[in-house]
Amino acid sequence: MDFRYDFTAIEILKLLGYTPPVGKENLIRAEQEKHLKLPSILFEFWSLAENCPLLSTADLWTTNLDSLYLLYEQIQEIIDEDKEYWDEGDYTDNEYFQFYKLPKNQWESLVPNLLLIGSDYGAGVVQFGIRLSDIRQADPPIYVNHECDSISDWRLWDKCLSDFLMEILCDALCCGEYHTADHALQKAGWTSHKLYSEDLSAWNLDTSAMLRWRSTYGADAICGCAYQEEAQILLAARLDKGNRDNFCGMKYTKGNK
Repeated sequence: MDFRYDFTAIEILKLLGYTPPVGKENLIRAEQEKHLKLPSILFEFWSLAENCPLLSTADLWTTNLDSLYLLYEQIQEIIDEDKEYWDEGDYTDNEYFQFYKLPKNQWESLVPNLLLIGSDYGAGVVQFGIRLSDIRQADPPIYVNHECDSISDWRLWDKCLSDFLMEILCDALCCGEYHTADHALQKAGWTSHKLYSEDLSAWNLDTSAMLRWRSTYGADAICGCAYQEEAQILLAARLDKGNRDNFCGMKYTKGNK
């Protein structure tokens, strides 16, 4: 049984049945409001994924897409909450005070503005974003900021957006932390079963072709998907290269097969 490995996150969403561009109109309005143009990859993915139930616990935001959120807006909100106290004392050690004392057109000297596109679900410890200076690239890089770091400290996470979307989707489908995708796809007419590491050999899968995306869950974790079109079988797996016993995966079959 031959499996396919060379698909995009958008293609996976479509084969799972999420084909209507339900978020398109909201995104168009949001682009107009913010006077920016989303990368076409993100626009199409978000158009399909707005309020998508299988991604409701993923690290990519898929709700409230009618209001795109920028880093400078987040910084301004924090300033507005605290500035009444800053005029009464010395707060030079507060990094947001540094922004407060600068005209907004000079904030670029502290940190580039970013379109914020996600955060780790629940905890909110990290945020993911695309620099506005990169927003016109077809497949821009993704940056990450940890709450323990300065808000000015954004490091490269993925070299391209398309990789990030695949990682987010594959992690969701593996159901390692949440069974959100499992429940959503069962409601959509898919049959699901837990996948074990030995199943990869039994299916004669090319694991190097399948498990080629970094996972957001573990420094040595890799994830991926494989699809058999004739039987309509989708396999999703995640493996920790540092501890190969740390494995999770799911098999999804269209209908009651």
